[in-house]
Amino acid sequence: MHELVGRVAEIARLTKFVVEVRAGRGGSLGVWGPPGSGKSALLAHIGASPDLRVLSAAGDDSESDIPGGLLHQLLGPVHRPGEHELTTDPQALAALLTRLAAAVPTLVIVDDVDRADSLSQQVLTDVAALAGSWGIVFAGRRAIETVSRGLDLARLTDEDSRTLVETVATTDGDTLDQQRRRCRVVEAIVDRAAGNPGVLVLSTRALITPDVLRADSSVDVSRRADSAVAALWLTRRHLSPHARELGLMWSVACECPGSVPTPAVPDSLVDDAALAELIESGLLVETASGVAPVHPLLPAAVLELAPSGDVRRAHAALADTLHTVAADQDLRAAWHRARAATTTDENAATRLDVAVTRAGSALSPSDRARALGVAAALSADAERRSVRWARVAEARLASGDPDGTERAALRVDTDDAPVEARARILLTEGLMAAAARTPQEGFERPIRAAELIHGANDSLELEALADAAEVSWWSGRVEWIARVAELAAGGVTTGRPGRPEAGRVTPEAGRVTPEAGRETTSRRITVGAVRGCAALFDGDLESAGVHLRVSLDAGTAAVSARDHRMAGQAAMLLGDDVAAFRHLTESVALLRAEGDVFRSCFTLHVLASVQMWRGQATHAAELLAEGSVLARRIGDGRSQAFALTMSAHGDGLRGSADAVRDAADAALRLVTGRDVGYIAAAAHWAMGRTDLATGRLASALEILQEVTDPESATTHPPTALFALPDLVEAAVRSGRPDIARTALPRFAAWAAAGSPWAASVLPRLHALTAESESDAERWFREGSIDPDRPFEVARTQLLHGESLRRRRHRIRARVVLQESMATFARLRVTAWEQRAATELSATAERARRGPDAATMLTSQELTVARLVADGASNQQVAEQLYLSRKTVESHLHKVYTKLGIGSRKQLPGVLDSR
Repeated sequence: MHELVGRVAEIARLTKFVVEVRAGRGGSLGVWGPPGSGKSALLAHIGASPDLRVLSAAGDDSESDIPGGLLHQLLGPVHRPGEHELTTDPQALAALLTRLAAAVPTLVIVDDVDRADSLSQQVLTDVAALAGSWGIVFAGRRAIETVSRGLDLARLTDEDSRTLVETVATTDGDTLDQQRRRCRVVEAIVDRAAGNPGVLVLSTRALITPDVLRADSSVDVSRRADSAVAALWLTRRHLSPHARELGLMWSVACECPGSVPTPAVPDSLVDDAALAELIESGLLVETASGVAPVHPLLPAAVLELAPSGDVRRAHAALADTLHTVAADQDLRAAWHRARAATTTDENAATRLDVAVTRAGSALSPSDRARALGVAAALSADAERRSVRWARVAEARLASGDPDGTERAALRVDTDDAPVEARARILLTEGLMAAAARTPQEGFERPIRAAELIHGANDSLELEALADAAEVSWWSGRVEWIARVAELAAGGVTTGRPGRPEAGRVTPEAGRVTPEAGRETTSRRITVGAVRGCAALFDGDLESAGVHLRVSLDAGTAAVSARDHRMAGQAAMLLGDDVAAFRHLTESVALLRAEGDVFRSCFTLHVLASVQMWRGQATHAAELLAEGSVLARRIGDGRSQAFALTMSAHGDGLRGSADAVRDAADAALRLVTGRDVGYIAAAAHWAMGRTDLATGRLASALEILQEVTDPESATTHPPTALFALPDLVEAAVRSGRPDIARTALPRFAAWAAAGSPWAASVLPRLHALTAESESDAERWFREGSIDPDRPFEVARTQLLHGESLRRRRHRIRARVVLQESMATFARLRVTAWEQRAATELSATAERARRGPDAATMLTSQELTVARLVADGASNQQVAEQLYLSRKTVESHLHKVYTKLGIGSRKQLPGVLDSR
């Protein structure tokens, strides 16, 4: 039998119990969990065998009114008139089981005990306390006091849930679009199932099907899932009319957008006897915070099967009760009143719309979409209806539901819709196009939205400029960046004629409102970033620094995820890695809190790029893992390409050159011909930086020259600035200081423009190109004191140590190199740690002779031998150790003589054996 997913520990405990029963050391064990948690599947792992007698029975609601029915089912196989009599006496039953166990070890299994008849439940509860040489296992919803050992089945983790879905699914999809849709459906199943195996299995069988995966599928995934899982809880439930009515009321209350209060149903509508019946049936459970449905999907399943008239009456009853309570119930009252409507009702629609707006980010995007969808359907005013459907599309996209986004967008007739609705649809389509790696559309749609909404809605206009700016600067299209800057200069920066600029105090305007203040902050952040980016791509680093600093200064007052994201990207363009990390981290935190899956996805990847830039590879990998799950769920191809590029950088920091090229090549295949310039440039930069770290200097220099060349086809100005320090180092170590000195002024200009990272790294570059040893020493020391940038300090210390060793200051070199290596080790950047270790070993004194390779060879000879054994050529060893090729060949000749070998092919075996 196959192993149950996510139940390894539980199977081990159950197996141990069975082993004890076989040995005559029985007892009782309970397996407890809600419906669908996998109790029956777990018990199925116990099989009868010649050395174990298994007596099993399962409770059934249809037989629960037959006294002793489960006992008859359980003992029927061993009934012998006059010898093994059927009995309802616990003592007699225990004695019977003891006699049976004396012949063959005996185990009793009772599944769904809480669905058995009351007499059988009572007898078996008493028998459990008497278990001795035989064993008894119960499975049910609630623990039994007389059962000595319990096994509570916890919910599956998301990872185990995905594994179970993939195990059950029978189709992978025939096309790439179907496979992407399948990924989204899988994530939706995992999200809705809340770790319940039964829900996962039923949902998978209902939803991973050809008709759902088709691109033109019209299947309502939520309704099909609700119908599929309804059978898990609602079949064979014999409830009184009052309990059914209260159960429906509870389901209606729990389906309201927003957090569910405790109790969900006001006390005035609760019948205590009906409530007790629902709890006894297992449909409701008592928790520390109050009574709740046994599973989050239960209310939806109930509503799927309930008559629509009954549902509307329940909504009306709740609305009548809630309209008199506290203001924090306004959304719930508005929701229930709207859901009770039988025809268009503009008043109900407006009240619900206002309540949703007032709730703000307290509502998840999916709840916001549901509520606005109800308001839109009730709208009598065509213009308001169009705007509401456009907002539904926005919320669906934020929730990570691109299919729902498209369905909502199709409800808006963009020929007749008002300006606001058309602009919102354009913004939504632009975001989806950018994620689909079609940046041309991703740029044009927000630009059209900005032009359309200009002078009518400042907030939307800023959002449009921000979206267009992001697409333009990541794509590297200079003409796009200039167009966004032109709109920023002539649009939202000046305000509308005849009224004061928002956020500015004037006699006419009076006091600035908080909303106006936030608007001014957003404007400064966005416009400063846009203008700074345009100047940077135009080569005017001084102007870029001024505008980007304006954006960052305004960013200190940022409160929204969008503003923090814009400020974080402005910081990246300026070269302020610390500020970029701070703002993007805050943006991710806010987006998580808001439940905005779509924007979280790309923001996580941008934050990961900052951490890779800073040498924080471990944290970057964690961010990429989280972002990749979201990217698969929403089909974000841009983020997937971004992740491959960042993975290439991570593999490079760990020294895996082959993995770097595989990831970089995969990223380049995804973006070729799609105007995503940063990804191509960053992929090449990853390969160049890896070659630099691992001593492939000729290749590193060639690649890095291409990345930093303004005329190159793969150039991307911000990436070129980031890569300049690597170019300078590769050039100096390759004996081409002329290239380094030519590149240095551009980087120095960036530092002078206000880049903290460039200012921290610049002393290292001055040291590498210094004319005198004293100047180099001074610059190395100045570049080794920045506590905010440990990776860059360690790189400076590494080069400082190499310089000291070449000048035969071995003791000083060791101290510096040890610090460098310790930092690299802490950051887990293996490639750089190994390089520091190699350099450190070259500083050692001549070792005394002895029988091992480590003592037979000098430190320099041993270092050369190890590099050659690892596959380095003589030229690569010479470049890495700052030796001539002839010196390396001389060392190798001595190594061969001392170790008694004749070629480099023998080195790995000899060094390992010794």
